[in-house]
Amino acid sequence: MSRVALVTGASSGIGRAAAMRLAEDGMKIFATGRRTEALASLAVAQPNIRTHSADLASFGVLGQLLRSAAEAFGADPSVVLLAAGRGLRGGLLSSDPAQWEELIRVNQLSMMSQMRDAAEFLMTRSVPGQVADIVIIGSTVGRQVSAMNPVYGATKFAVHSLCESLRQELCGHGIRVTLIEPGFVKTNFQQTAGYDEGWFAALEAESGPFLQPEDIASTVSFVVSQPSHIHLDDIRIRPTRQKA
Repeated sequence: MSRVALVTGASSGIGRAAAMRLAEDGMKIFATGRRTEALASLAVAQPNIRTHSADLASFGVLGQLLRSAAEAFGADPSVVLLAAGRGLRGGLLSSDPAQWEELIRVNQLSMMSQMRDAAEFLMTRSVPGQVADIVIIGSTVGRQVSAMNPVYGATKFAVHSLCESLRQELCGHGIRVTLIEPGFVKTNFQQTAGYDEGWFAALEAESGPFLQPEDIASTVSFVVSQPSHIHLDDIRIRPTRQKA
């Protein structure tokens, strides 16, 4: 029986590419995001995908989505990909402090809630001899200090430590927790975060070509396809010429 996967942040970027790739792998996908029209086009493009728009900033939403996915497909999800999040341009002195609280709420507090909801759901539905996967999309700036966007990086540092803690809590239950830390990926993430387009283009000329969302999607596919006794728990993936 094909696995069921819940994918967040599927409206665009990495989440969208991963939903498509996992569906192509034969999984049944319950894709969620905030942009209803963008999600609808996913279902049109791939019959294995069903969609539901949601704002994951509220506590408990992911748990309900997991239950909805189980009802939609008649089988419990065994893959949860947490790809939703937002960025913020600027250093500690140059970023907009009015956005700090929202960034922490979305990238850290909401992610903590999603990780807990996913863990609790999968623990109550674990099957002996089978594994389940929680995959979190992080960032290299959550491991490598950067003066370019340290507030965003601080939220990723926090999530990365939580991933390892959750891995230790869940490994005995047959649940694999994997952190994927991309470097520069060319998506609409930079635009919504307010990065300067000229600066980003110059950076790609120096360090690119940058990764594409499909590159990260391929990594997600590889991780969750491993045999049950193998766990790839932390993967950093950068453009070849990216230094930091």
